[in-house]
Amino acid sequence: MAEVRYGYYLRPSPQMCDAQVRVHMLLERQFGLRVAGRFMPHATIKGFFASEADVDHIRECANAIVDGLTTFPVYSQGVVGFGNLGIALSIMRMPDLSRNDKLQNLHDRSLDVLMPLVSSSCNFTPNEWLGERFEAHLTLAMADIPATLFEEVLQFVQSLEPVGPEMFLAEWLHLYAFESDDWHGDWWDTLRWKLVDSWKLLSAPD
Repeated sequence: MAEVRYGYYLRPSPQMCDAQVRVHMLLERQFGLRVAGRFMPHATIKGFFASEADVDHIRECANAIVDGLTTFPVYSQGVVGFGNLGIALSIMRMPDLSRNDKLQNLHDRSLDVLMPLVSSSCNFTPNEWLGERFEAHLTLAMADIPATLFEEVLQFVQSLEPVGPEMFLAEWLHLYAFESDDWHGDWWDTLRWKLVDSWKLLSAPD
């Protein structure tokens, strides 16, 4: 039986989702890159985690994350490379390049709620960018970019800029359940997912 992992994500605006998917499709057609496109458009708030809690308990706990939170703007700083492994839109900073405190707060609140549910055997959480290391982003390519092609692919994506709107509203949070036949190997080859629940932030006052 395939093991389940969970993930808690910010859903971008429809316009940003559309832009992200278009890049996924183009990179598959041009370079054969498929891993990023196996996911739904999202910005990771708390990435893959194993849990001994049942899904209903995880869902119930996640209700507390959004309690009292209102919508807020998220800004794109454009296409960036992460080492030679991934390409993404950086969304962690404000127009003046200071960190987006509301996005950081959402991440911190999520950790307060979800980390007690994470199994001690989880092989993803120890390697995550958590707390002050958190760097919110929208993945455009990951895991299957050949090292010899990385610079070409990065320049290819950068030439498409702007990718999506410069700003979108953080409004929806999603909890997903994932399955893979091998979470300790090339898990992306057999990745399957379903949306467990979604939460809408309160409208910010005018």
